[in-house]
Amino acid sequence: MDWVEELGKSWKKEYPQLDVSSLSPLVRLARLGDLIDSIQNDVLEPFELTSNDYGVLAALQRAGRPYALSPSQLGGQLRRSSGGVTKILKRLEESGLIERKSDFEDGRKVRVVLTPRGLSLHERVFRALVAASHRLLTKLSSEQKTEIDHALKLLQDQFENLEERVDGISL
Repeated sequence: MDWVEELGKSWKKEYPQLDVSSLSPLVRLARLGDLIDSIQNDVLEPFELTSNDYGVLAALQRAGRPYALSPSQLGGQLRRSSGGVTKILKRLEESGLIERKSDFEDGRKVRVVLTPRGLSLHERVFRALVAASHRLLTKLSSEQKTEIDHALKLLQDQFENLEERVDGISL
């Protein structure tokens, strides 16, 4: 029995009248979130990037040539406020990884563009992240990875589509 199962057993003992079966998956997800953050930070640290920094570089790379997006597009993709995006962009611009340029279609707007240095760094970081993810999941078969991905998608959909509030907590 692992510590999460012991936790569930303890809560069931304390609250026998309640169905506490939903707690264990959420505790596991929270723990996995912490572990994934730690692993990602370990991979990004040698490159002197935060996960937010990397998120911007990755979003620009995924946009394809000319590797440019508006600050609001970045905010939407990264789920960050305009103030949060501005702070990240300032740091990346000072590092020479991105540039803010006038929009080629509307000069009143700004586009964030990945510099050649940013593109090169993203390439190295992406390869390091992919290698780390392969090492983490190496003992799982393709079928197991597909099953886990499917189950996590179901759970993600459940969370993102839930509009209920329980005791003031948005779920």
